[in-house]
This record gives sequence, C-alpha cells and structure tokens, in this order.
Amino acid sequence: MKVRLSEIPVGSCFLHGKGMKKKVGDGRTAFVGLNGRIKTRQMRGDPTVEPIACPLKYLGVGLRRHPDQVVEIGDGNILKKRRRRS
Repeated sequence: MKVRLSEIPVGSCFLHGKGMKKKVGDGRTAFVGLNGRIKTRQMRGDPTVEPIACPLKYLGVGLRRHPDQVVEIGDGNILKKRRRRS
C-alpha cells in the first residue's frame, strides 16, 4: 500500500527506493548508513512510499526535534548491573 510522504506522521518508518528511512520532520528523513551513522536529508517533492514498522536501530532517531515523544527502554530495574557494550 503506497502513500505520499506527507500523509504519514512524523516518527514513522517507510521504504523508499532500496532503503528504509524514517520521517523526522516536515519533508526531512533520516537513514542509518552502512557505518551505523545517522544521516538526515530533505526529500525532494512528495514521493510515494510504503509505510512499515520501525526496527530497533531507528528507536531514538529524531527524538531531539520532537521531545514530546516518549521512548521507554529496559525493564525498569535500575539496580540491576548493566553490561557495557562497545
């Protein structure tokens, strides 16, 4: 089911071309590169896209511009030892 980019809400993920992207603003999209960095770009026009569910790698992308969105991570046990991942 293809829709226009302007029709999906901010924070939604979608397929466009060969890759998956996330809408982070009015016409602005973010994508994760092969090296793991998050890049944002302005989309030209109003392309047709296919909305999909966001994977975990897009969990916190774009929250700085929209602080009213809340994301909860973990089980809430703050005393539990956390493993450091590098």
